[in-house]
Amino acid sequence: MTRPDSGTAESTAAGPPCRRLLITGPGTVELIEHRLPPVGEHDVYARTVVSGVSHGTEIAWLRGSAAALHRTWDTGRRIYLDGPGRDFPVAPGYESIGRVTLAGTAVTAVTAGDLITVDGPHADGHLLTEATAAAGLLPAGTDPEQAVFFILARVALGGVHDAALALGETAVIMGLGTVGLLAAQQARHAGATVIGVDRFPLRVQAAEAQGVPAILADGHTDVAARVREQAGPAGADAAIEASGSYAGLHEAIRCLRPGGRVATVASYHGDQPGLRLGEEYHRNRITLISSMTVNACAQRSHPLWTLDRLNTAARQLITSGAIRTEGLITHRVPFDRAADAYALITDTPQDTIKVVLTYDS
Repeated sequence: MTRPDSGTAESTAAGPPCRRLLITGPGTVELIEHRLPPVGEHDVYARTVVSGVSHGTEIAWLRGSAAALHRTWDTGRRIYLDGPGRDFPVAPGYESIGRVTLAGTAVTAVTAGDLITVDGPHADGHLLTEATAAAGLLPAGTDPEQAVFFILARVALGGVHDAALALGETAVIMGLGTVGLLAAQQARHAGATVIGVDRFPLRVQAAEAQGVPAILADGHTDVAARVREQAGPAGADAAIEASGSYAGLHEAIRCLRPGGRVATVASYHGDQPGLRLGEEYHRNRITLISSMTVNACAQRSHPLWTLDRLNTAARQLITSGAIRTEGLITHRVPFDRAADAYALITDTPQDTIKVVLTYDS
């Protein structure tokens, strides 16, 4: 559904026209028409080429289960407090690739035709400062469908760093969506022997196509027992949890030897069953590590590793071919039909790995 934005100063400004995606309530997706502010002499306007849907974060907003909708985040003390959270509408998305179509008269760092990454919500156009556009500048000839994986490759890389993998260790990747498949490849480059786990055959097949042996968690398989068949009776050394489910987190814990560690790269939403901390977590002295590369959290190895360095490394791993992304996009949905993209992820997750929105040139 597309509707005009109502009576704001922004909607009457004489800047480029824009359609942006909003989640206006649980289960409701709309496209809003408005105008961006005029392009100033130090500004850059980019038309979106492709944007990736975050299957975890955005679906939590869509379902109304995101923590920020139900409790108040105290930025000073960095805790959630009882009380009303933020309200709809929500502008989701942070994985966009755009092409510069207009640059202000004082702009020298980018020029029309340049491809840039945009850490901004789904919209068919973005108005940026020159500095922001320059920070996202991509080499000439970059494939936009390859570049759309850059941000999630950084998320995965942060998880691999936080898991502190060492040469010769065995690592379990729990959940083989986009982040899990990227993390599996990175973990192999870190020197670990990697075992993937997912409940969907499509994703298990995708891991195996990348050379990562994987276990199908079909509800009848004892995953931890299968891991020990491959890693040895004590279990794996570490796990990266990318499923976003408490049951997946519990199974990651079960897969580990005493003193093992789990780095979580997924975000967890709503009330879920399945996590029993009185069992293997307690008996085997497992270390649980939250991996977070944004939200004002410095990296654990700061200042050696910063957000900028993680971003740069993730991009280089993909553009060099060390990390493969071909075949991970399972669906390309026109921006006009964005609601269909969300329906694919919620209704038929077994058929999806990466869903992207495409835009008219």
